[in-house]
This record gives sequence, structure tokens and C-alpha cells, in this order.
Amino acid sequence: MMKRICIYMALGLLGAVSAYAQEVNIGHTVARKISDDKVEVSFSMDCSTLRLPSRQQMIVTPLIISRSESDTLVLPSVCIAGRNRYRMNKRKESLYGKESVAGERGKMTRFDRKRDMQLEYNETVPAQEWMSGARVEIFCELQGCAGCGEMLGKAPVAELPLFKEVIERPNLEIMVAQAEEKRRSFTRSAYLNFKVNQSALLADYMNNPAELAKIYSSIDSIRGDDNYRIARIKIVGYSSPEGSYDANTRLSEQRAKALEQNLKHAYKLDDNMIECISVPENWEGLAVWLREYRPSYMQKVLDIIAQTPEPDARDAKIKAIDGGKIYNALLREVYPKLRLVEYTVSYTVVPFSVEQGREIIKTRPDKMNHNEMYQVAVSYGKGSDEYNKIIRLIADRFLGDRIANNNAAIVSWETGDYDAMRMYLKRLEDMKAE
Repeated sequence: MMKRICIYMALGLLGAVSAYAQEVNIGHTVARKISDDKVEVSFSMDCSTLRLPSRQQMIVTPLIISRSESDTLVLPSVCIAGRNRYRMNKRKESLYGKESVAGERGKMTRFDRKRDMQLEYNETVPAQEWMSGARVEIFCELQGCAGCGEMLGKAPVAELPLFKEVIERPNLEIMVAQAEEKRRSFTRSAYLNFKVNQSALLADYMNNPAELAKIYSSIDSIRGDDNYRIARIKIVGYSSPEGSYDANTRLSEQRAKALEQNLKHAYKLDDNMIECISVPENWEGLAVWLREYRPSYMQKVLDIIAQTPEPDARDAKIKAIDGGKIYNALLREVYPKLRLVEYTVSYTVVPFSVEQGREIIKTRPDKMNHNEMYQVAVSYGKGSDEYNKIIRLIADRFLGDRIANNNAAIVSWETGDYDAMRMYLKRLEDMKAE
């Protein structure tokens, strides 16, 4: 098979080709599968305004090009020859055979400005698997005088995207998601510093000013948006594993409470707006760090964590590895990262009308729920470009939503985007398997 043909000549010659090509009007195009094993390509060529010098000829050649452009089938050509060139071609045919002029199955006609130059093209070729989703392109090649081998240029004059896959409509119907409260949340970590064995949160101590500023900024991003309403703030305090478990329990509780009091004072929060809990020793964080960075002692420490349930005994065993060198490395490089406070801000987004949604969906679709986006889509009219675009957007926003992918599969079928349809159907199948 051939690759797609695309020849660019010098600018002057290409201009000449275009001038001629513009006077060959391609119409009544048909490119279809007429049976399981046959494909038909037909079209008309209106050459009534073509000006073709007597010694020149134009070769019109359709090509079937696969969707990936890796396969190409060249169909029989049509040769439109000027008067003198036609005579030369006839002599050439008598000497060398018909294929010497327009190919074995090609056709030749004499150009005559005085008669109606309406030509019909119709060819049937064997169907091949790669033709599913292919297109037909029609090329015109202008050739100079016979025998001189002069090719004046070649250019595509028509493209027929008519080889569409015949895909049955998915056995699905458009569904509407329920209107639900829009609940959102985010979780961040803060590495606040406390003086040794103290739980007072000093706003100007070490890196506390920067850490507190980040906490305030993230909360203010919600409070400062009229579309958001903070529902709850959850604080979790963690201590690192060194030292006694009882002492770490008190420290983690007190330090979480210290941030709670700070936020209550800064934002005038009611008690029911904030929740505060603690994790005495951050063993899970240590295990995560070990698996991520994989130091040489990783497995030894992980085995101790898994096999020693009592926290203080676990700490002692780690301290004894390699004479304390590993423990000292953990104290220096890892444990400070395990002393942190996590805070989760839960909030809701206010409901939007369709009119509001039409504007918000353009820039902040993340503020909308499935139902709101669907109502905006319907407001443009089912089947409209905006409707189709938004239905697809919903599926991209809510990847695990059955209704979203169901609707997007239908719209993709209706618009002929079968690759997208298959993707959405695959998501639905994967959801069933879960």
C-alpha cells in the first residue's frame, strides 16, 4: 500500500495547478460500502469552464486513505486530454496498450470546450478492513506536452469524509442526575514549631509565621468567595515516634488544640464548626517515607513496625539497630517531617440557576454539580453543538459517574465520534466490573 501522496511544486507551478483545479467542480459525491465485500466511489466532474491547452492533459485520481493514513488504495484514474494530446495518447495506446495512458482500468476522454463536459466517475473496489473510518481524496495532476515528461503540478481538489463506520446506536437512553448538595473539601499539612515539651503555638516562633500564613490563605480562599460556605474544619495533630507514647499522646493532643484555638480566635468560629483529634505517634507516616525513599535499612524498620505492636517497645528496637546510627539518622532527617498538623476544610457550593450556570460553566465548571451542568446543556437545545459539548464535558469532569458516561456515549454516537463512544462505553463496563 502507498502512503498519502502530497506533492508541493514551486509556487508558480502550484498556482497554475490551482487555477485549473478550481475549474473542475467535483459534485454528487458518494463513497459507501454497498455490501460486505464491496465499496463504491462515485462523483461527477463539471469541466465546462476548464481551459486546457491542446497539448496538455489532466489526470484525476481518487484515493482511499485510512484513518491512520498508513494504508492507501489508488483507484483508476480519469485522463482529460487536450485535442493534440488525445491523439498522441491514442497512438501510444495502440503501441503500448491502454494502461500506458491512464492505467490498466483508467479512462480517457478528449477535452472539448464546445460540448458539455460533464463527466461521471463510478468505481467499485473490494472492501478491506482498514477502510472503516477512511476518507476519499481526489487529486488532479496537470501534465505538459506528450513525450517531454513535464509535470506541471499535483494538488488535492476534493476530500470526501464519507467512509463512516456503520455503528449501531448504544442500547442506552439519556438519563438525568439528581440535584445534590455540592460538597467539597481539601486537606493540607502544616509543619508548626513548638518549643521542647511545650504545646503553646507561638505565632512568631521559627517558621510558624509562614506556616500560619499558608493556613489562613487556604481558608480565606473559601471564605472570600460568595459561592462557597464553610461547613466544617477538621484538625488532626501528629507527633513523631521518639520518646514515650504517653508523652506523645499529650503533645499531639495539645498541639492540635493549640491550632484549633488559633483558628477559633482568627475566624470567630463556633465549637460546632471545628473538630480536633490527634494521632499520638505517626508510624504510618514513617512507613510511607521508608517505602518512598527505600533506604538500606527500610525492611528492618518495617518489620519491627509490623511485628511489634507496643509503641515504646517498637521505638526501642529501632533505636538498637546498628548501634543507634539508623535511629539518629531518622531523628535528624525524617522525624521532624512526621510532626505535623493536618487540617481539612469542608465546604459547600451554593446552587446556581441556569442563567448563572451558563456563565460559570465557561470558566469554573468545578463549582457546578452534574445536574446543574446538564440543565445548562438542555437550555441550548438537545442536539445543538453546545449541548453535545457540555454533555461530553460532564463526563470528563465526573469520570466515575455512570449517568455522565452513559449520556456522553450516546452523544458521541450521534455526532459520529465512535472512538469517544467506545471510551465512554469502556468506562461503563469497568464500573460494572468493580
